[in-house]
Amino acid sequence: MTDLTVITPPAGEPLTLAAAKDFLRLATSAEDALVTDLIRAGRAWVETASGLALVTRTLRRRWTAWPHGLLRGGVKLRPGPASALISVVRVDAEGGEELLTGRFELTSGKLRLRPFAGLPVVPLGGAIEVTFEAGYGEAADVPEDLVHGVKLWVQAAYLSGDGVRGGVPEAAALAAALRREVRI
Repeated sequence: MTDLTVITPPAGEPLTLAAAKDFLRLATSAEDALVTDLIRAGRAWVETASGLALVTRTLRRRWTAWPHGLLRGGVKLRPGPASALISVVRVDAEGGEELLTGRFELTSGKLRLRPFAGLPVVPLGGAIEVTFEAGYGEAADVPEDLVHGVKLWVQAAYLSGDGVRGGVPEAAALAAALRREVRI
């Protein structure tokens, strides 16, 4: 079992209100609140569809057992791109914690066991918590194709009047799909 907790949310959105209004050709501020909500929803859609975190945030992934593949080259931390390993903690059934960060490294977004470091046992009823940063950086660092996917999603939702009734625009879906990593 695994779960994900947002420790620190993104500091902003990859698409500014001004850029979204320009894309929608809106000249007034009458619908700023709606467009702001659509930007958040569009970012969330692109992140879910691509498996990526656009703007950097701090996340905690919790496993009740070590994930498969850890000993065979590492485990990709998701959502990606994982950019910094903050901590690896073993939690026992009573909530006691043991810091294990020194036994691990983050290489190319993968959590890897350092050479000659033994893999600690996960106690019955316990868990492993990995805290890491994921995202491209600040809003200005997000790749333009993903920002454009957010714009297209916002446009479709705005024009439909109540969400994306006619479906997600093909170009937005393609931008997200091209960034999605295939898992084998």
